[in-house]
Amino acid sequence: MTNSPGETIEALHDVATRLQSQDTTESVCDLTVSAASDILDFNLCTILIRDGEWLVPRGTSKDAPADGSRQMRLDQGLAGKTYQTGESQLVNTIEPDDNTDPAKPDYRSGISVPIDDHGVFQAVSTTESAFTVDDIELAELLVSHSKTALDRIEREQELKQQIERLDRFASVVSQDLRNPLNIAQGYLETVREKEDSEPLRKVAAAHERMDHLIDDMLTFARIGTEALNLETVELAQLTEESWSSVDQQNATLSIDTEQYISADRTRLRQLLENILSNAVMYGGSDVFVRVGELEDGFYIEDDGPGIPATDRTAVFEAGYSPGTEGTGFGLSIVKQVTEAHGWDIRITEGSDNGTRFEITKIDIISQ
Repeated sequence: MTNSPGETIEALHDVATRLQSQDTTESVCDLTVSAASDILDFNLCTILIRDGEWLVPRGTSKDAPADGSRQMRLDQGLAGKTYQTGESQLVNTIEPDDNTDPAKPDYRSGISVPIDDHGVFQAVSTTESAFTVDDIELAELLVSHSKTALDRIEREQELKQQIERLDRFASVVSQDLRNPLNIAQGYLETVREKEDSEPLRKVAAAHERMDHLIDDMLTFARIGTEALNLETVELAQLTEESWSSVDQQNATLSIDTEQYISADRTRLRQLLENILSNAVMYGGSDVFVRVGELEDGFYIEDDGPGIPATDRTAVFEAGYSPGTEGTGFGLSIVKQVTEAHGWDIRITEGSDNGTRFEITKIDIISQ
């Protein structure tokens, strides 16, 4: 097949779109060598992907012989040189002693193009000088799209592994920590039934704090692993429900919103409860809290002492707590919930010099 330069470029761009829809390394490699064969007329080509200290064939064109490619060490032959230097190679004549180390002795010329850290693309011919500098440039364009696809797949695999680690962590927390805590609480309750004292009350308070800490750690670990269940949520109603779960003391809540938003109801309630609890915990027993509308979201503000500008990023870090009352996970969970939804959150000064949380980039539902 012989295409004009314009047709070739257009065909490669079409392949680029298809490459981004692939979900495995093998499918990316297969599509790349098929495109190299069909569009660029590279009938004998292969992709070698790094696996430890080896470059291993993961895709070979349909016209190539079964033994037309083999795995190579990272420093072996033309493939190794390409990978090590990160530079494309054009060999017009393959000689027996030129260190190209071809897979078959009848290969007489070839090109070799790096795919970043992933591996190498190669095309060969049984005739000398079968490739030109233009062929190198077209191959580089093709594998640049392959690299993008492989980068994405690699990120997705890393994310999947991270989620699996978080799942294992959550399992350990729920079993290896919760069970002995329950036993300790049971023994303590038995002792307190017979004779209570201030030291025992302090032990009970410590157990309760541990219980809250475990809950927050589990929530923190699992938010990023569970899919969102989006629905239309009435913000005012959910805020009232969340407020009812907070130890309000003498605090006052004012809700000034009629918004309906697209959100995971359970996760949004976690966000609201955590911010409202923080307002009461650090704003004082008689703090005034207001929830209101923004053009693309909502805000929660209080008239407490506020958060210094220098701490407004740190408060979202897991384990950060300005005092001894909190677990240090409350606002990190809030941050996770916003990120999971694709929202933005920022802290600023409230209208009464307190703390103001602004959650934006929310999909507001018209009613």
